Amino acid sequence: MLRTLILIFTSFAIVGKASATTYYTTAAGNITGSIWATTTNGTGGFLPALVAGDVIVIDDNVQITSNFMDWNSVTITINLYSIINFNGGKLDLATNSIIDFKTSSAKITSVGGGASDKIRFGNGSVWDGDDPDITGPGIMNKNYVAGGPLPIELIFFNVKQTGAIHSLEWATASERNFAFFSVEHSTDGINFKEIEQVKGHGTTMERKDYSFENRNPCLGKNYYRLKSVDFDGSSEYSEVAFVDHIGEKIFMVTPNPSTGSSISISMNFVPEENTHVTIFNNTGIVVGVYEPTDSFQSISFQNSLTTGLYFARLVSRSYVKVERFVVR
Repeated sequence: MLRTLILIFTSFAIVGKASATTYYTTAAGNITGSIWATTTNGTGGFLPALVAGDVIVIDDNVQITSNFMDWNSVTITINLYSIINFNGGKLDLATNSIIDFKTSSAKITSVGGGASDKIRFGNGSVWDGDDPDITGPGIMNKNYVAGGPLPIELIFFNVKQTGAIHSLEWATASERNFAFFSVEHSTDGINFKEIEQVKGHGTTMERKDYSFENRNPCLGKNYYRLKSVDFDGSSEYSEVAFVDHIGEKIFMVTPNPSTGSSISISMNFVPEENTHVTIFNNTGIVVGVYEPTDSFQSISFQNSLTTGLYFARLVSRSYVKVERFVVR
């Protein structure tokens, strides 16, 4: 007989929590107050003590009976292996959070029905008491259509550092009308941008394995997620994978040789405040000074550089490097 764990959300404070954490439930019922901790925002509402990238693993049947739980300000992942039963409770999740139904026994249901929101992603209503139960495996996010099948079944998504490269690997158990994966990267776990697209297999019930290598990761924290896009344009997000990259700082200029109209500068770290790049020729004459705001940036010259040897000098509080390039 499966045990039901009733969660009562109360107010706790977590001091000093800075990095993403994975929390667990088990049949022993060892969910602690710190997982569901909240702190008042001074206006009568609540803000989560969770941080971006946190993962909550629910292994035991859970019945949510509390008032609305506001986790709308941080992107988290709920890995579901059993049943969440809403009996008056509600969850408000951030727009890009996901609920990952890990097994066929993973399920979301509600007692008593009623057309009231039970799960919201961002400001949109996604699932309420009148909607059909949701059964895994699959991913639920802001694009879930009540009563419809969960789209791709993601078996796993892993990332690891091998030397200066980040190797991403993932696999699907099935795909339905699936177009492609957008591989997204972030250095803060909040602001993501696409770094690659990987084509899907349309519709298949067979396991498909995928991989991608990021050969230009940033030093420090690197967050990755997959955006799966169907042929009709609908999309969903995977859980966030994380790697803390260790290595030496790198600064590069491409292409080399250049045509003289523009160059691209890239570095494996986020530029500090007051970082600047100075371009000068082989006689020391400065042709431009630029302030990069991203780890990869294109520089276009108002007047094309003439043929010859040039230098790009990057200066920040903690790093100085000169790279030379040729204009043909």
